[in-house]
Amino acid sequence: MPAPKRRGRPRKDEAAARASTAKSTAKTASKSTSGRKRSTASAAKKTLKPQGNIIFALDIGTRTVVGVLGYMENEVFHITDTESVPHLKRAMIDGQVEDIDQVAKVALKVKETLEQRNSIKLSEVSVAAAGRALKTYRVSMDFDVSDKNTITADMVRTMEYETIQKAQTGIDEKFRNEDAVFYCVGHSVVHYYLDDYVMSNLEGHKGEKVTVDLIGAFLPDVVVEGLYAVTDKIGLKVKSMTLEPIAAMNVIIPPEIRLINIALVDIGAGTSDIAVARDGAIVAYAMATVAGDEISEDIVRKYLVDFNMAESMKIQAGGDDSEITYKDIFGREKTISKQEFIENCSPSVDSLADVISQTVCDANGQSPAAMFLIGGGSMASGLTDAIAKKLGIDPGRVAVGGQEFMKNVDVGARKLGPEYVTPVGIAVTACTNMAYDFSTVTLNGEQVRVFDTKSLSVFELLGAAGFKTSQIMGHSGAGLKFVLNGETKIIKGTAFTPAVITVNGKPSALTTKIKQGDEITLVPAVNGENAHAFIRDYAKDITKVNVVFCGENAVAGKRAFANGKEVGTDYEIQPLDNIEIHDSRTLGAFLMQYGGDTQMADVFVNGDSVPESYILNEGDKVGFEKAEKAPEPVTVPKVIEETTESEPEDKGNYVSVIFNGVPTDLPEKESKTPYMLIDLFAMADIDIENTTKRLVLSINGSSAKFTDKIESGDIVVVKQEG
Repeated sequence: MPAPKRRGRPRKDEAAARASTAKSTAKTASKSTSGRKRSTASAAKKTLKPQGNIIFALDIGTRTVVGVLGYMENEVFHITDTESVPHLKRAMIDGQVEDIDQVAKVALKVKETLEQRNSIKLSEVSVAAAGRALKTYRVSMDFDVSDKNTITADMVRTMEYETIQKAQTGIDEKFRNEDAVFYCVGHSVVHYYLDDYVMSNLEGHKGEKVTVDLIGAFLPDVVVEGLYAVTDKIGLKVKSMTLEPIAAMNVIIPPEIRLINIALVDIGAGTSDIAVARDGAIVAYAMATVAGDEISEDIVRKYLVDFNMAESMKIQAGGDDSEITYKDIFGREKTISKQEFIENCSPSVDSLADVISQTVCDANGQSPAAMFLIGGGSMASGLTDAIAKKLGIDPGRVAVGGQEFMKNVDVGARKLGPEYVTPVGIAVTACTNMAYDFSTVTLNGEQVRVFDTKSLSVFELLGAAGFKTSQIMGHSGAGLKFVLNGETKIIKGTAFTPAVITVNGKPSALTTKIKQGDEITLVPAVNGENAHAFIRDYAKDITKVNVVFCGENAVAGKRAFANGKEVGTDYEIQPLDNIEIHDSRTLGAFLMQYGGDTQMADVFVNGDSVPESYILNEGDKVGFEKAEKAPEPVTVPKVIEETTESEPEDKGNYVSVIFNGVPTDLPEKESKTPYMLIDLFAMADIDIENTTKRLVLSINGSSAKFTDKIESGDIVVVKQEG
């Protein structure tokens, strides 16, 4: 497998020129007036140079985002600039991106600050994943090299790549019942063997058989894709990705000191990532889901402060002052001694030390000979001593690693603490080609570094490159199913145009396997259009006419309802909508809707007899009386009350009925006319304007109409359903 191309190294005079330009730009900006700053910034944006061979490393941590710029020269990494910006809110949980937009805002601020300060346009970035949900898999693989003159660097890389593929197959099989897809985020060769002899470097040797023994580190796709989502949002292409402890190892514990059984623990805010070296190789990775946040949360509870104030108190505890000042959640300012604060925090520090020590021992099989602590959480007071005590080793063998422990790194005049080890390690790992656990292919004319080191299919490649499934496979437009006046309607979407895929110029399928150096083209699928429908497609002349029916307000006309709510002609019908279109513009349709019957009684509009085809107008008065007159006052019915008296009550001239389940006496009308069903509407809880509810009218169990007569002993029902 051919190695990715490396760019040329900068000369010292170029580095000096870059530093001079950055200083000059900074001085000019500081002296400008507010009116000049706008034009200066605008001019700087226009004159930004390409990134070239500058490495941009981004450490997206739980508490902060740290950026590092630099370049490799003569096997020494020279740092040219750094920037650190804290998250404004808890957008990262245990090293995993939770709020992509919030994390992207902070990462963008780091990127733009470094761009403007150094007059370069950053387009590529190297990143590392934290060890949340980390899985490791150790595997070895034999290769026949008897027909080779000498072993080349490309051959070694190809053998490593194939061994990683074997590890990927093993991890997929081991966790085949889990929903997650696991990506290889890093690997370390434990040993090379040539004809069963341990070798530190195979290049240039001859032999019969090579054995590669390595350990692969894998993370679920949700962790990896979260980082890609952030870099995509800020316009950066991922040049390389690795695991955070691998990156840190490469600058704190390089290969020449890995003969010592030494552990490195990157204690961030959310996770503590662990790597263990022994016998010249990294032999184990592990992760503990405890870190600096555990101490901060304990401070929050003990001192009644918010999370940011707890972080501030931790920082003060690491300073030179003997006192710590803080404000609690009530706004009260308080001061405590540093010694008291450290003593109060000691239980949570001890708990953190206990978990880290146990995890390291589990990964190593025993206590290591020494340990380096890095990351912002490593600076907790008393942590190194607590860990040394639990491991049973000399306190001098547990150290916090800062710039003084970085190997082959030139920090210039900067003072970099342990929180900068990982981002510097990411940069070093990227430019020394140690983060090559990905394939480089060409997709639609652009090089793509595919992070998944297993044998990829075209489909997996396109997914990793950011293409949506709909662009790869295509789909027909969604259909629309709804109910119109009780009848199910189905409208189909349009068909899709399939994608066109070629690999190295030949038509290929989504299942075609790809390899390093392949050229893939994709003409994305064109999806079909979703089906659409509007009320106007079924009723163009929606009207609403207010009328008076038997003294009550009612509504006539042509109306449309979606799921019981009245809508207009522009309403777009949604899937599974229940659409009802009521057409009661004519008198006949109106009476049918409200239960009137011209066969049983004469119906009048505004006192005049009209045919059923009459179109009702705004304000029309509809009733069963020829002349308009004031509606008769409705006498409140007398409800029969249960009594224990043996003699029946004298009911007088009443019509006794069971109305909606309640025995009810209806007093005789002054007009001496018989009661009709409509006379009982005033007694029922009826919303006559709400036509979406079905009106139930019955006498003695049989369906009834407004004009049906009521006699004593009848069982009458007047109610709404739905």
